[in-house]
Parts: sequence; C-alpha cells; structure tokens
Amino acid sequence: MEIDSIQHALQTYFDVMYECDLKKFDQVFHPSSSLFTMRNGEFNLRPFAQYREEIAARTPPKSVQQPRMDDILQIQVLSSEIAFAQVRVRIFEKVYVDNLNLLKFDGHWMIVAKIFHHAETIHR
Repeated sequence: MEIDSIQHALQTYFDVMYECDLKKFDQVFHPSSSLFTMRNGEFNLRPFAQYREEIAARTPPKSVQQPRMDDILQIQVLSSEIAFAQVRVRIFEKVYVDNLNLLKFDGHWMIVAKIFHHAETIHR
C-alpha cells in the first residue's frame, strides 16, 4: 500500500518536472523542503521558495513535446512515515538522477529533501 502511495507522489513529481505546474509542485514538495547538489566542487543549496520560482520561470519540456524519461530506480520504505526514492528524469538535454527523501503528512507523501546529480547529456 505504501509503495502505491509513494509511486503516486513520484508521478506527481515527474509531472512537475515535465509540465512546470505549480499546483502539482505544491502537492509534492513540502514548504520546508530544500534541494542540494555539488557544482564544480561547490556546495549548492536551494530552498523551497527559490526552487519554486525557478520552476515557475522554466520553459516546460511538455511545451516543446520533449520525449519523457521518467524512471523510478528504487524505493525504500523506512517506516510508515519515512521513505527514500531514487529516480531518473530528463529535462531538455540533461538527464538527472534524483535522490528524494519523503515524509508522510496527513496520509500524503511529500518531498522534504532532494539531492540531485546531472548524470548525462543527450545529444541530438
């Protein structure tokens, strides 16, 4: 049962990445969430509000009919309220591997932390 609910949250996440839909963004990202990565050896942190603005300003891949690449690589349920998922998602020519930490709030899974890596570039 938990896996189905987590997969539903991950599908919403994939839709956000493809459609840049802020209503869906707010459904899947907790307002206290943050994104983390390393860029050229430098720690990079983006809090919820900053990331939300970036999504709002991004051209949606859907608007240019970009082929979707949404893959769930693994899901680990740590407890009835804590889970981890690793996914792969394409945004234009870049393919990312995202590690998502999820917590369940009032029966609804939400991302509280995202650590991501630019895994490959698709050349046309």
